[in-house]
Amino acid sequence: MATTITSPVKGQRLQAYRAARQKGLAWLMGHVNDDGSIGDPREGYHFYRAPWTFAATGETRAAAAICSWIRRNMLQRDGSIGGQYRVFGEAYAYRDATLVIGAHMALQYDLSYGLMPKLMEWHDLQSGGFACDLTANGEMTDQMDIPYTCGGGFAFLQLGRLNDARRVFTFLGRLFDAQPELPDRFFYTWSRNRQAVITEFPAERAIAFVVENQDPRRQRWTIGGIAAGFLCRLYLADPRPEYIDLARKYQQFSMDATDGQLNWAHVCKSSWGSSLLYQVTGERQYLDWTYRMGDWYVDTQEANGRWHWPNYSTLGSHIELGLEFVMHLDTLIGGLASRP
Repeated sequence: MATTITSPVKGQRLQAYRAARQKGLAWLMGHVNDDGSIGDPREGYHFYRAPWTFAATGETRAAAAICSWIRRNMLQRDGSIGGQYRVFGEAYAYRDATLVIGAHMALQYDLSYGLMPKLMEWHDLQSGGFACDLTANGEMTDQMDIPYTCGGGFAFLQLGRLNDARRVFTFLGRLFDAQPELPDRFFYTWSRNRQAVITEFPAERAIAFVVENQDPRRQRWTIGGIAAGFLCRLYLADPRPEYIDLARKYQQFSMDATDGQLNWAHVCKSSWGSSLLYQVTGERQYLDWTYRMGDWYVDTQEANGRWHWPNYSTLGSHIELGLEFVMHLDTLIGGLASRP
């Protein structure tokens, strides 16, 4: 049997990335409580990604335990996630979609399948998008954006709901085609009521609607990478070239952005797109960007395994960030290891 030998450079990088993943995981595991919760749940639903991260990294006990804690403390009779620990109204469907993925990976099917009916209430069949937030009066917002819609798309893929996932592709294509100011600005939010891209908004709320690609301020640098990552995962399930064509466009917007994006935690999802595009295409540009992002995780990690960025000031927010970064490192490692 032939043996594939990984290049020395890739081998060294993989070793460093695995070490960072394990160090981050150890920090997270140090905050797992005896009852299965992590951190202080009273801070809010920061831990929605815990089953995914723990299942992906082989921490089966922790993944099952947090699912059990959620089942006991947050699962409502109507099949939704709520109660005193819910706290946040923003990223409402995204948090639940992420939990669906992790619960399914942890084989906790009552949660993964059980949460889908409520999650589907947030999915707009006309556009393919997902409503973003829960308002103070208990209604869903008009806004549907790229990150939160892709979150639902990943959940669809995890449960094998390809027709639903294809609607997310339609949403991403429609939104890209509606852009009036590329490559400088990307308006990434769609109106559910008007079925149109939102290009007018209060200046103080610009972060929720547009990314100005050469402005180094805090922005939603997530949009290109998460879209490309979803489209690559969809391609692996349903190999249509139009998915990769669109993934390239989204990832290019991310890679063409100012280097100032690397000063913000939001850039993390750029590795999602590049590592999976490298897996699918094998192209050098995606390998180089994946290395750059992998080095970024290593360089920004603290000695104890935590990542700490502006606007993340509580233990719960540090746990949320750590869960995401460890998951991204795991994806990045898989993308690199998929080719010699």
